[in-house]
Amino acid sequence: MLKGLGDLGQIMKLQREMKNMQHKIAKATIEGADAGGRVKATVNGEYRLVRIDIDNALLGEGREKAEKAVLQAVNDAVERMKAYSTEELGKLKDALQIPGMDQFFK
Repeated sequence: MLKGLGDLGQIMKLQREMKNMQHKIAKATIEGADAGGRVKATVNGEYRLVRIDIDNALLGEGREKAEKAVLQAVNDAVERMKAYSTEELGKLKDALQIPGMDQFFK
């Protein structure tokens, strides 16, 4: 009959798995912090800041110091989310087996 129809089924299964993985990542939240741990930032899988916690003592140390700590915490959270997304999507890498696809999972 139709040669390769099994491949179509595999592609459809992979497409469902990819959609499920994207949904899982979008719902995930990751927390990052500044070097001193006095600011914590949480981002979701869409890289949106959803929460920020600032230690009251830091606010008394000046605006510039607090701003730096907030930037560090947000950037840390974003980097952690990138790593999480890459790791999760990497789980599908072996199933894809498309030449050159490895470069997207680095």
